[in-house]
Amino acid sequence: MKTILTTTTTRTKAPFLIVLFIAFFSMVVTNNTFAQAPVTDVGAGIQREALWDQEKGILSEINWYNVLIKVLNGDIKGLTSELVGIDQKKLASLQKVSYLIKDYKRIKQTKEMLDKIIYIYTTKLPLLVQDENFTTRQAAVIVESFDLVLDDSRQLVTTILNTIVEDDLFMMDDKQRYDTINGIYTEVKKHYGTICYLYNKLAWASYQRSFNTGQIEKFAFYYTLYD
Repeated sequence: MKTILTTTTTRTKAPFLIVLFIAFFSMVVTNNTFAQAPVTDVGAGIQREALWDQEKGILSEINWYNVLIKVLNGDIKGLTSELVGIDQKKLASLQKVSYLIKDYKRIKQTKEMLDKIIYIYTTKLPLLVQDENFTTRQAAVIVESFDLVLDDSRQLVTTILNTIVEDDLFMMDDKQRYDTINGIYTEVKKHYGTICYLYNKLAWASYQRSFNTGQIEKFAFYYTLYD
């Protein structure tokens, strides 16, 4: 648990900057979204497609989440020390420890949250980027804001991997073992909360735009709230 507490302190600045960025973007949406008509012409549509193509390239970095899921599953086949960001000796230690912790309830819950994070990036973020309630410029800001969080995920995964390999065979008492595993769960939960907050804030801004223009039903169909 000591490792998590130490590395978390060094990561405090990143989430703080993200919160500031979200707050700033919220003001941009509040002040400008309702004053500007959504851009729906062909040129804007092409821009949005290009923007999403660019983001799909960035989303390949979600592999960080998949790496962590593999580790928590006790299966690191195909992972290299370069990909994981640790030396070969630590990678061997990681293989031993990941197999030992894979059946813990908290580990299962952690993997479920990581799956939800991936779902938001691969399924929900594209809807935001192509939502006509946002101008093309605002869609670009949405992509940038999620990329900030994605960048923070690299640090999160590195922190967790270093925590796991701190003890070669997880040779600690039950409380220490639980505290370490629970610390991993807590860190991923905070990360998931940040992503959900950002998505919900933006979806709410789109809802308000639809409400003001009398297009609530269109909003609901777009976000599959209706069948």
